[in-house]
Amino acid sequence: GLSFLTLIFWFFGFEFVGMPLFAIAAIAVLALYKNGMLVVPFFLNMLFMISQTEWSLDLIPTYLYLMPVLIIIGFIIHFVRFKPKFNKGKLFYPLLLLFIGMLLSMINAQFINSNYLFYLVIGLFYMFIYFFFKSTINGESLHYLIKIFAVSGVLVSIQVLIYYIRVDDVILALATKNLDLGWGISNFVATYLIMFIAAMFYFIKIYKLHIIPVMLATFEIIMLIFTLSRGGILSFVITFVLLMVYLFHNCEQKKQMAINIVVAIIVLSIFVFIRFDIFETIYKRLADGFFIDNGRFTLWKEAWENFAEHPLLGAGLFARVEGNYFGFYHNTFMHTLATLGIIGIISIVWQIIEVIKMFINRFTIEKTILLIALIGANIHGMVDNVYYMPQFMIIFFIIISAVENYNESFLKGEVR
Repeated sequence: GLSFLTLIFWFFGFEFVGMPLFAIAAIAVLALYKNGMLVVPFFLNMLFMISQTEWSLDLIPTYLYLMPVLIIIGFIIHFVRFKPKFNKGKLFYPLLLLFIGMLLSMINAQFINSNYLFYLVIGLFYMFIYFFFKSTINGESLHYLIKIFAVSGVLVSIQVLIYYIRVDDVILALATKNLDLGWGISNFVATYLIMFIAAMFYFIKIYKLHIIPVMLATFEIIMLIFTLSRGGILSFVITFVLLMVYLFHNCEQKKQMAINIVVAIIVLSIFVFIRFDIFETIYKRLADGFFIDNGRFTLWKEAWENFAEHPLLGAGLFARVEGNYFGFYHNTFMHTLATLGIIGIISIVWQIIEVIKMFINRFTIEKTILLIALIGANIHGMVDNVYYMPQFMIIFFIIISAVENYNESFLKGEVR
């Protein structure tokens, strides 16, 4: 139901109505229910509701500034009513270091304005997101979380499909790679589809009637291809290998699983045959310089030069600003080095170490698929903007909180 409403608000460009409504509904859920996981669907749907983002730093709508404020109010109400025990979690100190790095980066920043301060507040908001979910999510929420991701994958895929249905010339749109859903362009869309497709593979594995999630995953993979994100598609190819191993490992119905996959391939082949012109355009667009860096090496060189000039603290959050637009360096590590220096990169590496420790602490099929989703997204993060993106950061902290709480609940004997 929520995802359908999100699709409607997004389709008609009514996010200025939908986002405040969802935020108010989220506050109500936070006030009424103890399990923080129940508010996650509202958060995720708000992230994918924005229909356009062609705003300069000076033209960001007021309601977007108000969203974190409303959500924090909801957090406060929840803490006052339910008084959950504050649990700082494994990422407390790495995130604290990252925020300190963001504050200190102001020393070398070329300019500091209200937008810079806003991004600092967003960094603090990410910490609140993590602390809240770490302190409130039920330890048995992994299955529900994966279900939310699977539904979100269908939502995003439908948005991609609608985008191409609405354009005047599909072939031209594909040839020029014009995909823009508002909340994200092709590379961003690809990142979240990689993660959400992984969630659908979880349901392929656990459901006896495999064919339905198989067909949904096939649809999502087709829409991933339609993003024309070279980095995203290449990342998914690598991730797909992990997904297939996951799918067939300890599978009692390997033959049925294989048959369903073959059926999906046949359906895909029929679709390609019917609209060969579309897939021919996609192939030509992708094949035309698939391994060309598209300016990435130039950006990484610029990032390294900024780091070399300001190694300890970086050149500030807006180290790469073109006119009124805030840019990234298309690599998580290079962007961190350029903007936050050594302090920032220590925080990132520290986070990675803690996350790995969380996941290797007793593998389950739920934790494994969430790990594969994060691996896929971060592979993409080596050539595109992933970490620091609002959608990814919120999804990341929700995943980590859920996994941490599962581990703690297992040790207490509360889950199996």
